Amino acid sequence: MIVHRVFASPHWRGVLAVVALALVAGCTTKQTVSEGPQAVPLPPPQLASPGVRAQLHTELGAGYYERGQMEVALDELNLAIKIDPSYAQAYNIFGLVYAVLGDDRKAEQSFGQALQLAPNDSDIRHNWGWYLCQHGREREAIGEFETAVRNPLYRTPEVALVNAGRCSQPFDERAAENYYRRALAAQPGNPLASLGLAQIAYKARRYDEARAWMRGAMLTTNPPPEGLRLGMCVERRLGDRQAELSYVSQMKNRYPNAPETQALATETCE
Repeated sequence: MIVHRVFASPHWRGVLAVVALALVAGCTTKQTVSEGPQAVPLPPPQLASPGVRAQLHTELGAGYYERGQMEVALDELNLAIKIDPSYAQAYNIFGLVYAVLGDDRKAEQSFGQALQLAPNDSDIRHNWGWYLCQHGREREAIGEFETAVRNPLYRTPEVALVNAGRCSQPFDERAAENYYRRALAAQPGNPLASLGLAQIAYKARRYDEARAWMRGAMLTTNPPPEGLRLGMCVERRLGDRQAELSYVSQMKNRYPNAPETQALATETCE
């Protein structure tokens, strides 16, 4: 089972773009729950072990979390830990839910409990790292992402590498570029890594390079509005009016209410 989506809290808005691109690109990202066997049918709840019943309630909680129904998610997660207080993934989802609700104390307690129970779980390490990144603890976050990636059993290292890049980019673009390139090595064609590299190239005024990376970033049916805006600005700098208008059209059609679209009439490309 994998859960990535985050709702409501402005601290987590950046993950939404990650989710939109990465899911379409065939990878998993942002916030995760460890995967278990997918092909083995579970026994009826009344015959299942406590661990399996805790897993079932955690999966239900994760589903409600994805829909933004946090109160119901908490009810299911409380049932999970009542059945099996040692089930680490329940605390992992608790951390995500409390982060969205803005209860930092409970979020940190939940992630801490999850890591105490499953210190080698890369998905929990990743989620905790992203939480730290969004709370001004970037260097601690990078360490968590690196720990996640070092686990040879981690199925989606590109997830942690992309988010390590996003976390590094505001203060260390060289490190961010390295993380994005490592993500592309782990998963060639990753659109999020391509978008990050396009942002870095654009800021450095390497517009032809930014355009090349934007081609990779657009290999998804739902590019985020900030990606479309970047593509518009790249083409404006390169003087391709037709390509620029294509990005503008996509912004207006896909995201008419997005801040990037609303600012088209007044905001200029920096």
